[in-house]
Amino acid sequence: MKSNLKLNGRIAMLVAGVALAAAGVANLSFTYATLPGKFWSQLGISEARGTENIRKSFIEGYVYTYGASAAKKIATGDRVAVANDAMAYAKSYVTTPEFQDAYKQAREQQKPAAPAPARTKEEIQAAQIATIEKSIADTEKSMKGLSAEMQESMKDVIKMFNEQLQDYKNPESEMLNYMAEGEKFNHQTAMQTYETNLATWQKTYPENYQSMIKTRLETFLAVTADVDYNAAVHDAYGLKKFNNPAYEKKSDEWKMAYRAGKPVVDAAREFATVWLKELK
Repeated sequence: MKSNLKLNGRIAMLVAGVALAAAGVANLSFTYATLPGKFWSQLGISEARGTENIRKSFIEGYVYTYGASAAKKIATGDRVAVANDAMAYAKSYVTTPEFQDAYKQAREQQKPAAPAPARTKEEIQAAQIATIEKSIADTEKSMKGLSAEMQESMKDVIKMFNEQLQDYKNPESEMLNYMAEGEKFNHQTAMQTYETNLATWQKTYPENYQSMIKTRLETFLAVTADVDYNAAVHDAYGLKKFNNPAYEKKSDEWKMAYRAGKPVVDAAREFATVWLKELK
């Protein structure tokens, strides 16, 4: 199971670096098929790339902004409008069979595999006997090319293998019983891990894609609830750093919201709230 099961700490939707596309609005008349595509060129990204970013962001729970080369150049006054368009597109797109099929496929790929059943004592016994018998045969074969002195020394190895073989042929062998108990313990541990991973998978990738979207929206609202847009920053080796050390420990999504700015994030939060009401 991939590490992307740790999704609940991520925002699912930041479209092309400008629109925190965690939402859509009910009163927009756009549909996925007819939505104007001007905002893609404003972002410096193709519709195909933008759609892929949206799909991956929703499904994987990590913000994908690949290719949005012009996002930072959009005039401040235009960013909310671009965000609205991008969010309307995202909301409409996730209702399409294309997105839903992609989600189903990703969900199945992320499903943890159940561990193989524990081997029985008899299966362990047969496997050990076969392994030792092969070791004896291989050793005897290799001895043929050795000197008489070396062949004599290898007889102790053959003797050891035969003693092990006789031990494993005994159903009451202590070593065999120990291995059988170890097999049971390892299987129980593997099952506990599997059940934990399965529960996480079911929560992260619910069967109903709308439940997944609801979780993404709720996470977005939680992460962006306390963004300090007035936070002071300073230059540090060519990078912007927060003056407040606590802010440096904030999530990447919190910092993305800070960079996107209050107007864009407020619009996205409003849309997310409306969308959540529709999903209930």
